Amino acid sequence: MTPLSKDKGLFWIIVIASAGFLFHLFTYNTLGFHRDEFLYLSLGKHLSAGYWSNPPLIGLVSYLAQLLPFGPLFSIRLVSAIAGFLLVLLTGLIVGELGGGIYSKILACLVLSTTLLFLRAYSMLQPVPFDILLWTAILYFLLKYINTENHIWLLWLGVGFGLGMLNKYMVVFLAAGIFIGLLLSPKRKVLADKYTWIAAGIAILLFLPNILWQYNHGFPVTKHMIELRDTQLVNVKRIDIVIDQVLMFTFGSFLWIAGLIWLLARKTNARFRIFAIIYLSILVFFLILKGKSYYLAGLYPFLFAAGAVSWEKTIRSAIWRTVFLVGLVAFSIPMVPAGIPLASGPKLASYFSKMPPKMGAEALLRWEDGKMHTLPQDFADMIGWDELAGIVIKAADTVQDKSRIFIYGENYGQAGSVDLYGRGHGLPQAMSFSDSYILWMPDTLSANADLFFYINDERGDDVFPMFERVDSLGSITDTLAREYGTTVYLCQRPSREFRDFLRSKVSEIKGERVRGKR
Repeated sequence: MTPLSKDKGLFWIIVIASAGFLFHLFTYNTLGFHRDEFLYLSLGKHLSAGYWSNPPLIGLVSYLAQLLPFGPLFSIRLVSAIAGFLLVLLTGLIVGELGGGIYSKILACLVLSTTLLFLRAYSMLQPVPFDILLWTAILYFLLKYINTENHIWLLWLGVGFGLGMLNKYMVVFLAAGIFIGLLLSPKRKVLADKYTWIAAGIAILLFLPNILWQYNHGFPVTKHMIELRDTQLVNVKRIDIVIDQVLMFTFGSFLWIAGLIWLLARKTNARFRIFAIIYLSILVFFLILKGKSYYLAGLYPFLFAAGAVSWEKTIRSAIWRTVFLVGLVAFSIPMVPAGIPLASGPKLASYFSKMPPKMGAEALLRWEDGKMHTLPQDFADMIGWDELAGIVIKAADTVQDKSRIFIYGENYGQAGSVDLYGRGHGLPQAMSFSDSYILWMPDTLSANADLFFYINDERGDDVFPMFERVDSLGSITDTLAREYGTTVYLCQRPSREFRDFLRSKVSEIKGERVRGKR
């Protein structure tokens, strides 16, 4: 390959990555904030070395995003779109390291950019897009080491794993997969290399603040994992995990499956077989543990790159190469609204109602509760929050002395939406026992607080008797919202019993873990 062709390849990688970046920016506000984004915005307001269910990186990213001179929705989604740009760029670089030319770079980057997973992950602020990016970066560093045997890439592996652990703990499965892959390859000697141990030291050093935070708080992540297993993973079926690996990418699966076969079968590129072993090892891990389908997402950009190289070497005719590329993209375009919301809720509901089950409608519309719904869960989680917060704000604006108000949301989406939309209205921070909100919930209420805004999708029959008066102020009326029917109650003049109840509840939930006492 000539230097000129390399330059052309990089040019097209940047063009495609930029197109994906701009597409996400042009569609950033079709619906609204996602439930989880309210939590991450709150984490950015409370920088820490750890949180109840997340490592600290997402809080830092949220903090930096909120420093940008734009609205909060655009700012946080701009950061995710930048991560998407970097992912496509890395994928193109991996193609080059695998021996691919201009065609395979264009094929891998373009098809990846139109997949459901890429569109969904990089359309909102959450740890997932950074998890995919960091997994891909780690695999890229490993590939660079295999190709060059330059020890600097082992040190970059340490940086990648350290940052990965600060983002999502799932990266330990990638570490396990790489260990197995190296153990079964001629490169196993690197496991005893001093640079590998230095890299491990770098990773531990980067992750150390969160380790100390977890220790001081009694490792609350274990409680979160247990809750995740009991409430969400219990509904996961192993066969669905396998099926979803294809459905997440629809026609893009022609690439990653070809890539997996190419890595396994080609004798001429045996040094790359380790990456197939890594993928298969991690797939087995998650099948045994019944992990969510997208937990493997960080492995696919590499497989897309390998698949593109495979097809480039298989299809020699320029005409058929063009037909294959255009065909994959053209067939993927009708699925784009399933990856990123391009229209209003009702129009999206109509779109999904017409989608045949065999085209993936069942997988897309099945929520964590195991039931079928009208919209994908992520889309339904972007609807109704402004309406909910508006009910609270409208009532609270009639109260002159805001110190009388305290607001409680049963989950962090309810609490976080009031916090965000209530900015500028003088409202106190909403309280919740949900996730990291428990970390900054006060142990006691102000003696002046006597107006309790209670937000829940169920009646607070255990709470209401402790107030002299309870009024329903309104509820979310959009039937497409996941929070449809969630109601705001105004509870007035609490009894002493309520204050004691709240104090004991906070103490019970926080426990020794949050107080840092051993």
